[in-house]
Order: sequence, then structure tokens, then C-alpha cells
Amino acid sequence: MAVLNAALDDALSGRGQIVMLAGEPGIGKTRLAQELVASAERRGACVLWGWCYEHQGAPPYWPWLQCIRAYIEPAESGQLRQDMGPGAADIYEILPELTSKLEGLERPPALEPEQARFRLFFSITTFLKNVSRSQPLVLVIDDLHWADESSLLLLEFLAREIATSAVMVVGTYRDTEVSGRHPLVRSLGNLVRESHFQRAQLAGLSRNEVGEFVEARSGIPLADTAVDTLYQRTGGNPLFVGEVVGSVAPEEMSGDHAWIANMPEAVREAILRRLSRLSEPCIKILQTASVIGREFDIPLLRVLSQEFKEDELLESLDEALRIRIIEPLPAGPGGYRFGHALIQQAVSEEIPSMRKAQAHAAVGQALELIHQNNLDEHAGELAYHFAEAGAIGGTEKMVRYSLLAGEKSLETFAYEQALVHFGRVLAAKEGLAVDAETAAALFGLSRAQANTLPRQELRETHLNLSRAFDYYESVGDTAHIVSIIYDFPFPHLSETGLRFEGMVARALELVPNDSIEAGRLHHSLGYFQGLGIGEYQSARESFDLALAIARRKGDADLEIRTLNTAAQTDLWDNRFSDCLNHSLVAIDLAITASDPRGEVIARYWAFVSSGWLGDMEQLQRQASMMLEPAERLRDRIWLTTAYKAVAWPLMLQGDWESAKVPNQRGLDLMPREPRSLVQRIFLEAYSGDQNQAEIHLERLEDLVRQVEVGPNTPNAGLALVAPLVWSIFGVKRSKLGETSITNVLSSPAKAPWFTTWARVGAAMLAVMKNDTEAAREQYAELKASSGIMVCGVNVDRVLGQLAVVTGILDDASIHFNHAYAFCQKA
Repeated sequence: MAVLNAALDDALSGRGQIVMLAGEPGIGKTRLAQELVASAERRGACVLWGWCYEHQGAPPYWPWLQCIRAYIEPAESGQLRQDMGPGAADIYEILPELTSKLEGLERPPALEPEQARFRLFFSITTFLKNVSRSQPLVLVIDDLHWADESSLLLLEFLAREIATSAVMVVGTYRDTEVSGRHPLVRSLGNLVRESHFQRAQLAGLSRNEVGEFVEARSGIPLADTAVDTLYQRTGGNPLFVGEVVGSVAPEEMSGDHAWIANMPEAVREAILRRLSRLSEPCIKILQTASVIGREFDIPLLRVLSQEFKEDELLESLDEALRIRIIEPLPAGPGGYRFGHALIQQAVSEEIPSMRKAQAHAAVGQALELIHQNNLDEHAGELAYHFAEAGAIGGTEKMVRYSLLAGEKSLETFAYEQALVHFGRVLAAKEGLAVDAETAAALFGLSRAQANTLPRQELRETHLNLSRAFDYYESVGDTAHIVSIIYDFPFPHLSETGLRFEGMVARALELVPNDSIEAGRLHHSLGYFQGLGIGEYQSARESFDLALAIARRKGDADLEIRTLNTAAQTDLWDNRFSDCLNHSLVAIDLAITASDPRGEVIARYWAFVSSGWLGDMEQLQRQASMMLEPAERLRDRIWLTTAYKAVAWPLMLQGDWESAKVPNQRGLDLMPREPRSLVQRIFLEAYSGDQNQAEIHLERLEDLVRQVEVGPNTPNAGLALVAPLVWSIFGVKRSKLGETSITNVLSSPAKAPWFTTWARVGAAMLAVMKNDTEAAREQYAELKASSGIMVCGVNVDRVLGQLAVVTGILDDASIHFNHAYAFCQKA
């Protein structure tokens, strides 16, 4: 309590805190949290409580949904709209009933899945911080060992954002169930880095305290030998001690010690002895409730217990309440939960397996009846119960609801739960011919994998996607075929070597030549050709076809998306004027269409291409106008990118300290974003801070170690900045910079955009080493890039240095004059 109260003091003073209460089952974690809650409420805090659900049936973000619901139910609409701000539309994605409080909510602009999840987390965090401005906020998340991974990721996100807010988060978890690859292990590893994080380990009662506890509970002072035995076998666990003592009549305690059996079997037996005092109807009703879950409500229990009259049902619940087998939920009347998960487990284990399967099937059927108008929202529960019912419930319903639950998880960015739901379907269909349900599960699984698997394992995603495509092709389902190709988040094309052009060619044979579907497929084909395998001319032809269809059909979304992808392809082929032209057209279209995503992407390509061309007026215009649509989009990548864009003009003008401010805001959002790290290394090196330059260089090197070898931003960035740092400070670091140069230049996947970064780095190395042969080679390779700037490094200046090393001083003079003129103009 001292730890908790000190943390509460800090939180009430505006210094956010996170405290984790860890210990074995029954050690008193929840009870301790309840004491803190009582103290917080006395001091004027708003307390929101959420529980994690033991089984897989709960919707994604279940404990957070409970917290948010508890706040919005009594809240006034005006205050709620103010608290949630524009993020209300994002929260509505996982909490549809929000429309009963806030009318006119619309779905937010579409984003890539990873960024959509960031936007949701950002909106929920902003909402909670806004609430804390008017009243300190305490959030209690109980039983985190059962939390879904999406809820844990949200917890990590919130933890990073509350350091200067009047928010306290208290989590409880069983450390006995958290080890190895448990998702909570990773989250705790991330949380421990936060200065405002604490972990409190709860130990059992001491030997003397066990004796005091028993005497206070029973009124019987135990003999010393009995206290010793009870303490040794319970470890001082208060739940275990209480259950054992509560199951024994006072007169038995003064006799022998046979009532103190081995633990933890004694706990189960003690719970069953306590249950044996209950009437037969009460026990049957509790068994039914235990199948529903640790939490249950009267409407569902009533449907499942129709053999009992209403009075009998309510009397049985009162009977269980009196001896604390169950307790009412604080959210409102009609909801209950078992007093402890061990109690629910003990009750459930007494049900024969066949009868339990029948009970799960009955729960599923009852849920179907109760929620018949919104089955999608309860698909996770339904899938779980029909899966537990096995053959009794039939696999058809399990498959149906698992597919619905998987799609719902994808919609709410709970990719880890989607893997479970779609995997369950595929396990049930194993060995059978692919049908529509299998194909849907394969497509769903591949989308979840694309957002969770490391890059080296994405070939499994490709295999699942191909199997789904083959099925849809065989039945002529063009809608799904086009969706697979146009909407699927194909990640890291240039790094994985995966090829999709053949799939697109097959799809094009199935759609009319002049259709919107054909336009979308041509756009995707250009994307694969230009950014996947570097076939620039083929990509341009595909983009031209897509643009022609988009303009004839009036499809602004396809036109904007194609222009932006064409601009990126232009950039990767060092065609900066073409990139700028495509981007400017896309900007105008996106503004007209109120498309913040299309606008921010187009402005970025215009910003980058104008910078390489030395058009500082255009660069500053795009940098200054990019932040507003990025903030409206609430996309982590594009917010980070916008802050980087704001910093570049300041850096090029030599105002390095001012440039660090927006750069740091981007790094706060994405500490491992390679382009922001590259920019920060430039800034620290130019301003002479060798220590900070090397700290950020180490972070970039660490990132390079984790990505695929080849032409990508981390490799190309390190290839450029490692020689730069060496040239400024005269200190050569590890050979990773040279390795990255080799990895980019030797890659069969040619991308001139990244190759130029590596060439400039190789040129700086040749100059520093005074290596005539290497300087001659790099001069020949870089000469075609005369007249441009690479991330603030003028190529003509580097060419002049190479010419000096090779002894062609007249050419050196020409290049230095060109560089001087470029910098004056810019």
C-alpha cells in the first residue's frame, strides 16, 4: 500500500504512473487494488476497472472496452465529444454503441493496417489523457496474464504517453503463469524501460500472520504445530488459508490436523467443501455459470436455466453471494463474477466432459438467441463456445463464427487474435479440399500474418495468399481476386524477393479490359514492377493504363493512389522531375476529394523530389503544408515523416538546434524510424556533438542488423551517414557502414534511389582513404547524378573531391563551381 499510495500521490500531481501487482493466484492482488481504488475515490479520482477474460471468446481490447464503457455510460454527450475529439471516430471502430452518445460518427480515412492500429491507440490514449485533465484518472486492469496481445500493445502505448498526465494504471497478473514466450513477458520488458513504471511482488503472509488470520476468521486460536503445518502447506497464501479454514467447522480445528491437506489440491477440496453447503439447484446454476465464464449475467443464465423458476434462480444466486462464491459486478445490476478464478475452475471441473460440451453448445445457442440482431459483435464468444462444444455443436457454427470473429479482429487491428480465429478454422478444415470457408480463412490469416510475422517468415503469408487466390480464380470470384491484389498490404517487396506479377496477370484475364477492376489491377501491377523488381518502364505503362481507366470512370481514389505510387516509382528511379509532376497533380486531386492520406503522401513525394532538385521554395511549401493532413490522418508513420519534413529546411539553412525539435517529436513517435535517425545523425554531426551522433548511429546500426540485406532505407541510410560521421570527426566506427554499402551496391534488386545513397557514402570513403582507384570508380558511377542533392549532401561537391583524389583538377574546379551555384540557388 505504501508503494501504491506513493504512486497515487505522483499521479494526482500530474506525474503519470504504472504499477504492476504480481503474485500467485489468491495472493491478494485484486484485493490490494480495491484498497487503492477506495483511497483514490476518496481523493477525487475517477476510477475505471477492466478485467481480462480467461478464454478466447472476448472481443479484442476487452478490458479497455470495459473501462471506456464505464466512463461513457454516465457522461454527457457534450463533455464526451470534447474528451474524445476527432478520435471518437476511431474509438467507434471498436465500440459501436458510442453512436448512442455521439451522433454523426463516420469511419475515419483508410490507412495501412499497422498505421490504423496506431491511430486507434493514439485516439484512446488522447481520450484518457483528456479525461485526466478535469479529474485524475485511475485505471485498473485485472488478470493481465489473460489479456489478448492487442490489449497489451495498447497498454505499452499508453505507458509511453502518460508521464506528464494525472493518470495511474494498475495492472495485476499471476507471475506463476507468465514465462517464456507469454505475450505479457514482452510487454513487461518494454514497460520496465519507462521511468514511471514499478512492479510490486506480493508475498504470502508470515507464519505469525497466518495464525492471526485464522483466529480473526474463525475465532479459534490454533496450536503452534497447526499454524506451522498450515503455513508450510499454503505458503501463507491468504486465499488458500481462507479456503481451507472456511471449509472446516470450528470444533474440528481443535482436534487433529488432518483437515490441512496437501496444497494446492487442498484448495480445490476446500472450495468443493464450501460448495457442498449449497443447495442442489444452486450448485447446478453455478455449474452452468462456470461454463459461461468467470463473469456472467442473469439474462443469459435465465435462458440456460429454464428448469428453474425465477424465484429459485434469484434465491440460488443470493445463496452463493452469502458465502462469497460469487460477487456482483460493479458495472450495474444483473452482472456477477466468481469470487476467484480458482473457484470457477473448481466448479467447472466437476462437470463431466460430455455434459460440459453440451453446456457449451447450449451457451452458444443462447447467445445466438440473445444477440441475434448483432451476432458480429459477439462472434468471438460464439466461436469459443461452439469450439468447446466440439462434435455436439457441429463444426459449421464454429467455422462460421470464427471467420466472423477473425474479420472483426482485423477490422479492430487485433491481428494476434485474428491469427487464432482463422487458425482454428484451418485446423478444422485440414485435409479437406479448399472451399469458400477455407479460402476466407487463408485470406484472413495472410492479412494477419502480414502485420505480425517478421520479414523472413513472410513466404508463409505468400503461400496462404496464393492458395486463397487459386480458389477464387477457380470459381471466378473476381471481387475477392481484386481485393487480394489491390487491398492486401504487400510488405517489404524489395527485401523479401516475393513476386506477384504473375498473379496479377492471371487476374487481368478475368476482368473486362476497361473496368474499374482492371484499373486497380494495373495499378498493383505497376507497384510490383516498379517497387518490387525495378522494371521502371513496365511500371510506367501499367500506371498509364490505370490512370486512363480511373479518369474515364471518374474514380478519384484510384487516380490519387496511382499517381502517388507512380511518384514513388519515379523517385526510386531517380526521375525527380517526373516524381514532382505526378505529386503536384495528386495533391490537387486529394484536396478536392478531402483525402488526407492521399494528400500527405503526395506532399511527401513532392517534398523529397524538390529537395533533391534543389528547389527550396517547393520543399519549404510542402514541408509546411504536410503536417496538417498528417495530424488529421493520425497516422504514426506519416506524422513522423511530417516532422522530419519540417526539420529539413531548418537543417539546410544551418539552424541545427531548431531542426532537432521536430525531429525529436518524430523520434518520440517512432524511435526506430530509419529516415528520422539518419536526419538526427546529420544534425548531431553538423552541430559537433560527437557523443549524440554516435548514440543515434548505434541505433541505426542495430536496426540494420535486424533487416534483410539489400536496397532498403536502413542499409542505404547507414551507407551514407557512417562515412559522413567519419569525415567530420575523424573517427572510424565499425565496418557496418562499409558492409551496408556493399549490400546495397551488390544487390540484384536495383533501386537507383538507394544506390545513389550508397554511392555517395562509398565516394566519401574513397576520399578519406585517398584511394585513387576507388575514387576513379565512384566518380564514373556518380557523374550521371551531377546537379542533385542526396539528403543534404551535394553530389557535385563529392564529385569535386573525387576529382581531386584522382588528379583531374580542372574537372574538380567545374564540380565545385556547380556545387556552389546549386547551394546559392537553393
